[in-house]
Amino acid sequence: MQSNLTTNRLAIPVALLALLFATTAGAESTSDSLTRIEAETLVLKAREKQLEVQASIVGRQNEIAAKQSMTNAITQTAVVGDPVIKAIEGIGGRMYATLQLSDGSVVDVQQGDTLSTGLKIIQINPREVIAQSKSNQRIRLATYAQLNGGFNPNFPGAGLSLPVPQLKGAQR
Repeated sequence: MQSNLTTNRLAIPVALLALLFATTAGAESTSDSLTRIEAETLVLKAREKQLEVQASIVGRQNEIAAKQSMTNAITQTAVVGDPVIKAIEGIGGRMYATLQLSDGSVVDVQQGDTLSTGLKIIQINPREVIAQSKSNQRIRLATYAQLNGGFNPNFPGAGLSLPVPQLKGAQR
């Protein structure tokens, strides 16, 4: 019986020690699990932020591309031989354009008209005229740009100042 008691006395501390190690191992695995979850959360937040930045970059690139294409369309230079737009007039669907042809003549056209050069006017908008060539190529006509006739001594430049007029009543 003595040996049973000794065995029971040894079994209880061994069982408690085993239980303590099992609880500690469970606690460590829980803390490891929480640490791993926190690390994964940080990685996911970083990826989300990266995707937001990439989406922002793509948006800005699209804005820049749109502005560049608009600038290119506005600053399109005239092709020699193509008519140029001098004016666009009208309201709503009844738009008219005044074009200057390569021979210097000026004509008023509307959608559907065909020029003597063979170009057919297919669209007139408030800021552009689209024509179609005989080979069915669409052409956006350039706007008329008046060339600077040279130096005009009567027209002051931006760097010149005009004399201040003297008022007769202000002098004493």
